[in-house]
Amino acid sequence: MTDQANIENLDYGNRDLPIETVRSADGTTIAYEKSGTGPPVIIIGGGLNEKAMHAELAEGLSENFTVYNYDRRARGDSDDKRVGPYTVDIEIEDLEAVIEAAGGTAHVFANCTGSMIAVPAAARGVPMLKLAMYEPPYSGPKVPPGYTEQLRELLEQDRVKEAVSLFLKWDALFTEDEIAFFSTHPIWPAFEAMAHSMPYDSILSDDADRVPAEELSAITVPGLVLGGNKSPQWMKDMCQAVADGIPRGEYVTMDTAGHLMDDTLGAELLTKFFR
Repeated sequence: MTDQANIENLDYGNRDLPIETVRSADGTTIAYEKSGTGPPVIIIGGGLNEKAMHAELAEGLSENFTVYNYDRRARGDSDDKRVGPYTVDIEIEDLEAVIEAAGGTAHVFANCTGSMIAVPAAARGVPMLKLAMYEPPYSGPKVPPGYTEQLRELLEQDRVKEAVSLFLKWDALFTEDEIAFFSTHPIWPAFEAMAHSMPYDSILSDDADRVPAEELSAITVPGLVLGGNKSPQWMKDMCQAVADGIPRGEYVTMDTAGHLMDDTLGAELLTKFFR
């Protein structure tokens, strides 16, 4: 099991930090925890991520930075005022709102599908100092036809556990045994509470069967791609390709991780990069 040790050690919870909020362009309230002092760092979660799941990473980074650990819309303490179709543009506006709260520019770290927000944002010139990502899932197996609709159907039928399990199986990044272990972990109720946001990440990933060369080449800030050495080979190849596509990009692997980042080592590597 590539990630069971990191699942067992997953420090899910909060640090009793006050919740602060900012309003996005469509009126959605984006909630975040702010900690530490120094240059600003913004954490963008991936699928089924809320800010509590990055608490350990935020704590490590807060020794040198002011960390803005936010809930993407429709999860955690953030709401969702969207009225039209979901697009990446909406979440880029959410990121812009958090960056504005951080002073107008910031370092950005994006986990998994959060990278599919951060990459086009950086390519469009959203103000960033540096961009780091963990295993942006480009070039993986294409989202199957009808997958997003299947997720929505399960959710409409209140078959939430089945929907979450289906989502975690996508791209074969977690094994059946790991998903079964997840279901007994204190994090599982949070997964189910955020399940209605899963179609958003499915839509983000709909065109993820290719590395976005044009967007990557337009990124002018330094980029760091982190990945787990225990992840599938296609994921490692993809991480290298993403790093190669950024003019000032580099790729670093963690021997201690699969698709779940080792937050202790991650905080060390990100601190070195952002400093």
